[in-house]
Amino acid sequence: MALDMLEWGDSEEEDDEAKNEGELGAEVNENEEVGSNGTNEAGSSGTSSPSSESHDGNSSGPVEGRARRAPFWMQDYETGEGLSEEEDVSAMMILTEADPITFEEPVKSKKWRDAMNAEIEAIERNKTWDLTILPAGVKTIGVKWVFKTKLNESGEIDKCKARLVAKGYAQQYGIDYTEVYAPVARLDTIHLIIALAAQQGWSIFQLDVKSAFQHGELSEEVFVQQPQGYEKKGEEHKVYKLNKALYGLKQAPRAWYSKIEAYFAKEGFEKCYCEHTLLTKSNEGGKLLIVSLYVDDLIFTGNDMSMCEEFKKSMMLEFDMSDLGKMRYFLGVEVLQNSDGIYVSQRKYAHEV
Repeated sequence: MALDMLEWGDSEEEDDEAKNEGELGAEVNENEEVGSNGTNEAGSSGTSSPSSESHDGNSSGPVEGRARRAPFWMQDYETGEGLSEEEDVSAMMILTEADPITFEEPVKSKKWRDAMNAEIEAIERNKTWDLTILPAGVKTIGVKWVFKTKLNESGEIDKCKARLVAKGYAQQYGIDYTEVYAPVARLDTIHLIIALAAQQGWSIFQLDVKSAFQHGELSEEVFVQQPQGYEKKGEEHKVYKLNKALYGLKQAPRAWYSKIEAYFAKEGFEKCYCEHTLLTKSNEGGKLLIVSLYVDDLIFTGNDMSMCEEFKKSMMLEFDMSDLGKMRYFLGVEVLQNSDGIYVSQRKYAHEV
């Protein structure tokens, strides 16, 4: 009995579906008849409808379809539509301006030639290498020029930098290098120093070491080729034996950190046991100096200005330094210091994102 009811229910549903399909078909036929009558009437009166013109008169033209909307995930993208000619040119300049990759392009520009000359002068002033004959059975490491346009916190061009970089990927462990690890400051530590200075009303200062890696002394024998464009005339067959590190060498960060670590130890600084790039120095009367190091950039603050000035002079005598004054831009963090306090933002980073 239950089976009969089930079969009866299925047949009833099929009848309803057929009925609905029949009604839908009749409605479609009525619409087609109305359309054909309208077309015939329009043809008999000597005029044609816009739709007939688009299909008959301009059969090769595009047929207007439904309006398309951009996908949801593209709503934040700028297509460039609606920009003025001046804005369009500015956008194209941003896309097309890039740092040189090959040596042939920048050598024609005075600003890049000056940057390369400054790099070579810094290397020779620092006594980074000596020109010599390559010993038998020893391989050289190639070098290349790397060009970078430095921007300030406002996104404007600060300077053009040319760096002579060793091709460290050709080095062999145990022959050309051994230790490579070097610690750097954590961003949490930088935030903590800023918060402490703001709470105590201290000023934060910043120093930059010029060609920092070239101060690191090497314990291995490393030979590099003469840089392109600066080969010694009549001595093109000779190579440079490195006394100190070049950027690109695998042990360069370690050599530089060992050098500056020895300086801080000599000056009486104490290293934080959980972060080796955070150093403190205290004197009589509760005077305190705090230093944080990130590769070749460092910030320092304290409760005594005489200690800060003494530290700055000592650093500039030991290394080739740039005094950047009060901290303004460090590790992507923009800092504004005034009498009201210390304000931190990442405007440049937000614009880049």
